Amino acid sequence: MNISFYNAVSGMTAFQQDMDVISHNMANVNTVGFKGSTSAFKDLLYTEMDVNTEQKHLTGHGTKAFATQLNHLQGNPVQTNSLLDIAIVGEGFFAVERNGRTEYTRSGNFDISLEGSNGFLVSSDGGYILDASGKRIKLDRQEGSKTFDLTNINQKVGVFQFKNPYGLEQVTGSSFLATETSGEAIRADKNKIEAKYELLPAYLETSNVNLSDEMVRLIVTQRAYQMNAKMVQNADEIEQIVNSLR
Repeated sequence: MNISFYNAVSGMTAFQQDMDVISHNMANVNTVGFKGSTSAFKDLLYTEMDVNTEQKHLTGHGTKAFATQLNHLQGNPVQTNSLLDIAIVGEGFFAVERNGRTEYTRSGNFDISLEGSNGFLVSSDGGYILDASGKRIKLDRQEGSKTFDLTNINQKVGVFQFKNPYGLEQVTGSSFLATETSGEAIRADKNKIEAKYELLPAYLETSNVNLSDEMVRLIVTQRAYQMNAKMVQNADEIEQIVNSLR
């Protein structure tokens, strides 16, 4: 009875973690540049059953959700008519200087940070957008005006790529950190065939989460969780019956 109980508890834990991943995806269905994730499962320990046969029959001890896998499929670009918006079509990330470190994002809804008489291109939450050399982008003022020149911003921002973008560490809905698995950021050159990207000014890339697919996944995961919860209940009831017979 203990084996069935622990199998069911491990299943409940794994499917609860999967529901958290799905809920996170659904909550960010309208987040610009968001990349959804899926849960990866694996078996727990197997042991030999104590049976009188020549074959080595094995019994399992449950499952666990051991990782989340990023989905880097392209989100749909939508026109915004704002000169501060840029969408990447293809592979690549914008670099953002935030909290003393460099993060990478597909979210191109930029803003202007005024620092004295200077203006810098920043992300929607105030992080500095970096150029291809890794420097902050200082905006020029229009001649004879106090406003900033927003034309050709897409030519100033840097685009960076990774050998293995699926190895990036997701720190927020649409921001990532480089890891040993992803490799270091590589400055992209769109003139090279292997770069495979294009910048669309006055566009934003939407989330790549498909709400219908996530709803189906959520229903399946909830049913799996309920089944494991029922197994826990049945194992407990059987254990009570066995104890009453002693």
